[in-house]
Amino acid sequence: MGANGEGPRKLLEAASGERFLQVQWSPDGERIAYIKTHTETNRSETVIETLPLAGGVSARILTIPELGSFCWSADGRIIYSAQEAPPSQNDMNLWDVPVDRSGVKASGRPRRITSWVGLSLLDLSLSQDGKRLIFVKAGFQHDLYVAELNNKGGLGAPRRFTLEGRNDLPSAWTPDGMRLFFCSDRAGNWDIFRQGLQERRAQDFVLGSGQQIEPRLSPDASWVLYWDYVEGGNEKSAPMRLMQIPISGGAPEMVLQAARGASMRCAPGHSPCILSEPDRKNGELVFSSFDPQRGRVAELMRLAADPAGSPAWDLSPDGSTMAIVNLDEHKDQIRLVEVESGSARAVSVGHSARLSGVSWSADGKRWFVTNSSAREAAILQVSLNGAVSKLWTTSTSVGTPLASPDGRNLAFAVSAYNSNAWIIENF
Repeated sequence: MGANGEGPRKLLEAASGERFLQVQWSPDGERIAYIKTHTETNRSETVIETLPLAGGVSARILTIPELGSFCWSADGRIIYSAQEAPPSQNDMNLWDVPVDRSGVKASGRPRRITSWVGLSLLDLSLSQDGKRLIFVKAGFQHDLYVAELNNKGGLGAPRRFTLEGRNDLPSAWTPDGMRLFFCSDRAGNWDIFRQGLQERRAQDFVLGSGQQIEPRLSPDASWVLYWDYVEGGNEKSAPMRLMQIPISGGAPEMVLQAARGASMRCAPGHSPCILSEPDRKNGELVFSSFDPQRGRVAELMRLAADPAGSPAWDLSPDGSTMAIVNLDEHKDQIRLVEVESGSARAVSVGHSARLSGVSWSADGKRWFVTNSSAREAAILQVSLNGAVSKLWTTSTSVGTPLASPDGRNLAFAVSAYNSNAWIIENF
């Protein structure tokens, strides 16, 4: 169309299952380039094509399944962003490929421009002189927060505990309540870090080529247990390995293997520990006991679970009772299950609640749960008799509550969608 919208003319029409994104001009203004996606039942395709404005046949430049965005530089290059392969699939980097003068094919091999972590690169745009690149960094990010629990049962103002621009999830406190173990993807994959309450920077604890998540302390607090697994490719269905490493550092040892989606807890000073594994074929969550030194001990029970749910649970400080949320269609309930007998009861929080995380208090007399509704997300405190009090609310999302063993602090993750424009000078 003209500059004032006059004379609109259709250039190309999508076929069934196709859509067009991100139209760009060629340097000479004679062609346009665009992203075309084609989706079928078992496969999808993402390509960059060009089309002459005067009419004619479109030409394919590149086929890139992980394509994010692109632009066409004045010196004849297609500059594009692409998602990295697993386990760094949350990272994007810039590449370029020269295009011949006719603009109908790439005339060389793609060349990597950047090797960054922690960025999504969308809506690429170059300045006219080609020296400045603008892009949008967008996506959800989980940040770790800590708030003080006061003597009156309230929660102080939360403060952001981790300052990296990556995902951070709390998982375990040291016995004195002064340091936190958490997992983070700040290095491109999930690793385990440790940080003191008064420290601004975390210390590396377990780094590896795979994914290391969910650090927990052994009953005697001399070991850190964690899951290790490989993501992507032929490894998606491979079991997770439960590892342990001395809390003072050292060589890791394997404890056992478990199904993907497994979780575990140990009560301080009480054995054995408890392991949960999803049995998706039968729609059950399977609980077993295990010993960090001897491995699996025995299967304890099977609970019917919603296949679409994401159950979260915690073990009481005395090791006698499990508190479970988001297990079945009753999203507003805390399910309490006795480890020894398997007897269960439910505590209702409220019909509008959708509970996503749960943590026992240090004294075993209440729970901290996270709740999401259509209007807000909140941290709730629920007493043994079912009394509910709202401790903190947010307009974003909150989860993974973790009460400290000294009863003084509560750690949790806040998830927010960020979308900000960035500029690279002297590109």
